[in-house]
Amino acid sequence: MAQIANVFVIFMIILVAYDVDAAKQKRPKSIALEFYMHDIVQTANATTALVAGPNGDTKTINSFGSVMVIDDPLTEGPELGSRLVGRGQGMYVFDSMNDFSLLLSFTAVFVKEKHNGTLSFHGADRILLTKREIPVVGGTGDFRFAQGYAFIETASIKGFSAVLKFSVTVVL
Repeated sequence: MAQIANVFVIFMIILVAYDVDAAKQKRPKSIALEFYMHDIVQTANATTALVAGPNGDTKTINSFGSVMVIDDPLTEGPELGSRLVGRGQGMYVFDSMNDFSLLLSFTAVFVKEKHNGTLSFHGADRILLTKREIPVVGGTGDFRFAQGYAFIETASIKGFSAVLKFSVTVVL
């Protein structure tokens, strides 16, 4: 009977040790990032291309049905000359007939100096609001299994070009 009790005690110690170790591994890690996206439209150095428009129109940029493909610089500060942290690659679609709303779907591809990997964003961007929110739907590298959100604010607008501030919170 003493042997059974000893085996039981050893089994319980192993079980408790396993649970403590598993609890440590399951603790989520939160990361906060801030960067600026430079969406440059209709200039010699454009980072945005209109690839489809309503009824085949390839000149009207901001109307329902316009599809833009982007490869925008992501910088540390609001100036285009500030340190490059990555590229915003993807697209946005003007998807509302009644207001200025975009379906924004892009991946932030980070340079390897600070973060190695990508974050993917997908959701509605109601561009006339001062502050809007978009989900982070995944990531790779340093951001593998990421989920979270970003607040987007328009830092500046010049013509059709804009600088957007992203304040991102992800949980890994």
